[in-house]
Amino acid sequence: MSSPELNDAGQKALPDWPRLDLKGRALTRLRGGQMICVDLESVDALPYIYGIEIEPDVVRVFELFLRRDSVVLDIGANFGLYTALAGGVVLPRGRLYAFEANPRVYRCLQATILANRFWPAPRIAAANVLVGDRCGRGTLFYEPDTLGGGTMSETGAPDRRSVEIEMTTIDAYLPDGTVVDLAKIDVEGHEPAVLCGMERTIARSPSIRLIVEFVPAFLAQTGGAAAFFAAIRGLGLEVCVIMPDSRLKPVSSHDELPEFSYCLLTRTPEADAALIEAKLSSLPERLRRWSRRYRPRRRGRALIRRL
Repeated sequence: MSSPELNDAGQKALPDWPRLDLKGRALTRLRGGQMICVDLESVDALPYIYGIEIEPDVVRVFELFLRRDSVVLDIGANFGLYTALAGGVVLPRGRLYAFEANPRVYRCLQATILANRFWPAPRIAAANVLVGDRCGRGTLFYEPDTLGGGTMSETGAPDRRSVEIEMTTIDAYLPDGTVVDLAKIDVEGHEPAVLCGMERTIARSPSIRLIVEFVPAFLAQTGGAAAFFAAIRGLGLEVCVIMPDSRLKPVSSHDELPEFSYCLLTRTPEADAALIEAKLSSLPERLRRWSRRYRPRRRGRALIRRL
């Protein structure tokens, strides 16, 4: 993959975008005020439209590790939930890189970035590419009514579609010497390939934390859960499962994980678990949970307008 042009600060600049074709899409608003563009033909849009919180336990862990100067990766960005959450914190002091392979979903990601006024800015980059363990070309398989389930594995679904697209690795894409603080990776079982393609980035990022989807059924297509767990440990990282209340539980084997989970990969599992526990127990956090619990729900009002 050819490297994007660098701006005067030595960062990869977001290329000029053409006028977006947003037919069949809509802008929605999260409880925190962030804007998300969704595709109305995909069932993935329904939680946004009806104001249902998405992955609240995982989102809270992600938010608690954000700092104003963080360098953040959103790999498998989909409509841009984590991009929207991170951008409001880390820009303009930090940096944010968002990757989405499906061209149709990528248009929603672009609109999400624009709606939140993150672009134009030199500290954000979005790329319509597959992220894996090599550079070149790859194929994304997806179902048109479930866009969030795109995968590089042949699904065998009768109505599945495919698109050939450019592929890169994180090591190849990021500017030389970039130190990453936080990454979210959700690529339907191909997380091992993403980690393999960012070994150098992980090695030079002493405080990196990665939030990854861990689903043994998906990982069976790419080497299996046991092999993935061993590869994580081989990178010098430990695994904490994210519990339903956002607390972290360090685990020493893939057998301790449920059939579907999100995990935090970190070099300091015990310290991170204690940090999250302290933050969740703080008075501001308890007040935040109380206000969200008793705030009137206005279902159906999250849809701002159809585009």
